[in-house]
Amino acid sequence: MPSNSRRHFLTAVGTASLAGISGCTALGTSRPDVNTGTSLDQDTSQALDEEAVYVAGDDNDLPTPPTTTGSPENADVVLATASADRTKLAQAFRAGKPVAFAGGGATSAAQALLDNVREEYSFGMEMVRGRPVTVVVADPRGDTVETYTFVGEGGWTDPILDPFGWVLVGRVPECDTFVPESSMDDMFEYAGAAHIVGRLQTGETYVSRSEASVSRQDAGLFVRLRTKLHAAANDGYAIEEAVREADFPDDQRLDEVYPNTHTRNGVQVANVSDTLRSTFEIEVTPESSRARSALTGCGGLRTEGGLAYDHRTSFQWKQDALLDTNRHYGGASGRGEWTFTT
Repeated sequence: MPSNSRRHFLTAVGTASLAGISGCTALGTSRPDVNTGTSLDQDTSQALDEEAVYVAGDDNDLPTPPTTTGSPENADVVLATASADRTKLAQAFRAGKPVAFAGGGATSAAQALLDNVREEYSFGMEMVRGRPVTVVVADPRGDTVETYTFVGEGGWTDPILDPFGWVLVGRVPECDTFVPESSMDDMFEYAGAAHIVGRLQTGETYVSRSEASVSRQDAGLFVRLRTKLHAAANDGYAIEEAVREADFPDDQRLDEVYPNTHTRNGVQVANVSDTLRSTFEIEVTPESSRARSALTGCGGLRTEGGLAYDHRTSFQWKQDALLDTNRHYGGASGRGEWTFTT
């Protein structure tokens, strides 16, 4: 398994992040003094410095990590292209090692790996359509998997090693908005998480984390899907809005969508879902100078049966100039599909 160097690195970048933004003003041309703690604005490729990386497939298409090993058995993590031997990758994955795919066909290669182990793990993946994807990572956690799809927004110094390093040390902050509790919470078991992550060339960052949990009852399989939307601003451009949509088959009932529209910690979340059309949608907007710099809004749903949907996640940042308003955009859309062990 990956070494404790991750923990030390995370502490270091947290300190650096605080130092790097101290003294910023509340708005105007600079962002407020807020430490998001995600490490998305850091050089997270350093997280691989003390990890033994097995490089598989066409290594001419991959950067050279600081420490490599010639066998997957001796590796802490695996970096591969779509042409890599799937049997070896599946063996490394079953041994608890994160596997990252980079280059052309990264999404399809990750799907193929997960298909090989689908009888043993619960997992979900939110595929991205129509936009470049730089890296896709599958990280096993016991009998569940966390998947990461990195959109090619142009902001990573190293478009492969930085995202892979972030999987090892990054985090998504806790919700600024309210998430209701239920007396049935203990009946649901964690079943994996799917991330979409981006870093714009201009420095803005975002991540969507969708986490599933399941409850098997006499009446059938019940599933909860909870999504965190996190965005962070860069100098001059404040967060304007974050939106999450999930469109389910017309005959699939959404028993519950949450939260109710409210404002908390300077962040407003509006639930504009339409359960009659089996659509879930939340809109997250800042209501304070702090939230215009960094915010995390949350919402979720409960449904019965399988979990497959079309998704769209979008983020906007804006800069109000003297005569006009300029905007930066990020996010992605595509297909989300989940597999649950029996």
